[in-house]
Amino acid sequence: MVVNLSRYGSLRHSGYDDIDNGKTGQGLEVEEVGTTGYSTPIVEEVSVEIEGGGEQKAKLVRGLSQRCISFIALGGVIGSGLFIGTGTALSAGPGSALIAYSIVSVIIYFTMTSLGELATYLPIPGSFNAYGTRFVDPAFGFALSWNYWLNWVSTVAYEAGAVAIPISYWLPQVNFAVWGISLMAIVVTINCITVRGYGEAEFWFALIKIIAICMFIIVGIAVAAGGLGGHHYGFEMWRYKKAPFVSGFGGVLNTFIQAGFSMQGSELVGVVAAESQRPAKLIPRATRQIVFRLAIFFVLSVFIMGLVIPYDDPQLINMDSGNDSGVISPFTIVFLKAGIKPAAHIMNAVMVTSSISACSSGLYAACRTVHVMAMQGHAPKILGRTTRRGVPLYALFFCAAVTLSLWAFNFVGQGIVFVFLTGVSGVAGYLAWASICVVHIRFRMAWKRQGHKLDELRYRAPLYPFGPVFCFVLICVVIFGQAYPSFQDGFDKITFFSSFLELPLFALFWVGWKRWKKTKVVTLATMDLDSGARGGLSFEEEDDMLAEPSGRGFKALALKVVAGILG
Repeated sequence: MVVNLSRYGSLRHSGYDDIDNGKTGQGLEVEEVGTTGYSTPIVEEVSVEIEGGGEQKAKLVRGLSQRCISFIALGGVIGSGLFIGTGTALSAGPGSALIAYSIVSVIIYFTMTSLGELATYLPIPGSFNAYGTRFVDPAFGFALSWNYWLNWVSTVAYEAGAVAIPISYWLPQVNFAVWGISLMAIVVTINCITVRGYGEAEFWFALIKIIAICMFIIVGIAVAAGGLGGHHYGFEMWRYKKAPFVSGFGGVLNTFIQAGFSMQGSELVGVVAAESQRPAKLIPRATRQIVFRLAIFFVLSVFIMGLVIPYDDPQLINMDSGNDSGVISPFTIVFLKAGIKPAAHIMNAVMVTSSISACSSGLYAACRTVHVMAMQGHAPKILGRTTRRGVPLYALFFCAAVTLSLWAFNFVGQGIVFVFLTGVSGVAGYLAWASICVVHIRFRMAWKRQGHKLDELRYRAPLYPFGPVFCFVLICVVIFGQAYPSFQDGFDKITFFSSFLELPLFALFWVGWKRWKKTKVVTLATMDLDSGARGGLSFEEEDDMLAEPSGRGFKALALKVVAGILG
């Protein structure tokens, strides 16, 4: 099929997915490729704006299908933060943990709807980091990019250290450094292959985690009801000692950092938009699905843990102490209470694969972020190079080296590094979500100022402007509210600095780059809403281009059934 774009005017660069052969421009025709469905990745040169004017081509591969994108969005969230870190949240009381995870789910909902609108209309490399440069201020985009990069290298370093916890359940005598290095070797190898191979690996990793969590929910409900384990818990643990709110309001606020750290990664939908086969169709679908999955897998899991595990269980309290002996996952504890010891071993194996998956997604996000920064002149140029298959290899090795350096600090102190990595990454994640809200508001303001209509947007965030404004205010309360638990029982310097270290770093990047480059806030009238946009084609023409072929064979049928149920 050939689509004539002459009546739509000139486009700055090819922002259309599934279009590789041909050129975009007035009076020219664009030949459609990539109608091979889930099987054929599309190599496309995508334009990246360079600060100060001009563009540079970034060769990325559009090889991510719908099921890959959906499961990357979910798989990137589910990691040690859920399987292990929820124990730390639970130590503040079951009520505190449930409230924190529920409110963070609301934050993610509004954040994802905002990002979904932006990524569907502008599926460009760099996602919301690039949006910050285009819609707010180049200095803001610079700070946001480095903030997001730091967020993910910190997360991967945490995962590399946390992977030793489930393995030490079997091999307590082996030094945890062995497992951290092994994990990093695996995830670097996964990211060295094509983006399609990465997407396929992440799909199966995420599927394993989803099945395991579903098993946990079923077993946990049976344990709480007395069907397994021989004890009827009910809401007994909510009345246990100081439960459900152990440290009162301060405990709830402090739990938000752990909850935010555990649930970050949903914004990967925006990061993978530039490498998805059909962003206009796949991104909105993944955006709508991820929120409900988070509510089920995180909120329900935390609620069940709070029903059967006491908040002062030594195996939970010791998780930040640096002493790995006797520390096991809350998921494993529930299976042990059910009397299903083999299932506990299976859950430990799942946690190992979840660490691999979360590390892989985190490293993917980090190297893609720094790759685009290099293309924009915000990082060394060598990090912008890609292989023939579209893999930013230099950026990947750079991120892996920084991650290993952060991970190596786990040998210092008694769990203090884990606390700092969690705090820095958690606050950095909240800053990224708040920035998405700011960018979305600015985008809509410019959209109206330049005379566009909402009908031109293929996907529109519901409850605008309430959603992003409410989300931004809530995030500010969560971040600055960390001062309360820091001073609640005397000055806790570890909690304070781990919670607020990221704020001056973000300000330093923003103000420093602004003063050095003399950047200015982008005005609504001059804001670029066209480069890389999916405007031009009518919805009917685009739907024809996005038509997915029917798969054949048992494997294709099975994958469609699984994707229909879970993805």
